[in-house]
Amino acid sequence: MTTVRAAADPAHPEGGHAIILLQGVMQPPADPRFRILREGWAKGTLGPEGWQVSDALIAPDRVETSPQGVRLYLGPQVVDWLEAGPVLFRLPAARLEAPLFWPDVPPLHGGSGNTIAVPPPVARSAPAAPPPLPIEDPDATIALAPPRPAAPPPLSVPQQPAPVARSSSALPWILLVLLLLAGAGGGAWWWFYGRGEPGPAPEPQQEDPVIIAPEPLPRPEPPQLPPVRPQAESQAPASLDGLPVPEVIARAASPAAIAEEAARRFESGRYDDALLLWEASARAGHAAALTRLAGLYDPVGFQPGRPFRDPDPRQAARHYREAVAAGDPGAAEPRARLRRWLDDRAREGDINAPLTIRDFWQ
Repeated sequence: MTTVRAAADPAHPEGGHAIILLQGVMQPPADPRFRILREGWAKGTLGPEGWQVSDALIAPDRVETSPQGVRLYLGPQVVDWLEAGPVLFRLPAARLEAPLFWPDVPPLHGGSGNTIAVPPPVARSAPAAPPPLPIEDPDATIALAPPRPAAPPPLSVPQQPAPVARSSSALPWILLVLLLLAGAGGGAWWWFYGRGEPGPAPEPQQEDPVIIAPEPLPRPEPPQLPPVRPQAESQAPASLDGLPVPEVIARAASPAAIAEEAARRFESGRYDDALLLWEASARAGHAAALTRLAGLYDPVGFQPGRPFRDPDPRQAARHYREAVAAGDPGAAEPRARLRRWLDDRAREGDINAPLTIRDFWQ
């Protein structure tokens, strides 16, 4: 008996991807294209552009075989048009027609809202711009009138210098000759009568040397040392309780100290703080913090609201595997317990359980 089931693709937690399992079909059909129909709607056939009236076939992104049956992987071009509810599935190549309840898969691009995509409105052409004004300069933006040439200055007639009147008098020349004769006579008298015998040169007097005492150098002042703060101010507080999460991460002495503070806050009911601190400790290389993170997601013994509403087997499996690789011996037992839980879910028909086992145990 063939059963058709659908579920969100766990490899894409962001949404927009799903898997259709043809349970009981062990060989992929030659033509994997299929139809998805909804009854009671005028546009009841899902096509490439959404829900439409005409017939259409949908091609999956890829086809894989599994022990449970053939898997058809769908992408956002199909998933974003679907909402949770019953639909009809048809695979003509396998002569398969079966009801299918589509799960609540978050769309990747916002979803379609069961409406056909409306073509974008026709953009109205903008009114024609007025013709540009003629401009003289191609690099200018505003037409400017050419500047008017300045009026030339009035021509001035150069004035001729007045002629210098020539003097025909010889009186200046006569006075110049008399002065020269007087100067020559005075010089001759001084040479013969006024110059006396040169006396002995005076001996230079020795003066007492002046001794200048050096000024005393200023004494250097002692350096001013900064005031010594009390030792208690430079020390970090011994207790991390009451500090916000970033302060705990900055002041903790080691990743193990961050994990210990996370455990204390988890026991006191501060689950969100514990999650953030365990994540910080795990990023710093603390293997035991990875095991505690996996326990928050683990469906085995899951406690709602601490801090998550629903479990996540894939996140738990991933953190358990990383904890084992990091060397935490306490991760082996809960990891084996989660594997047994996934095996039971796979036998019950959960199509996500085999994928989780394949990704984190094989």
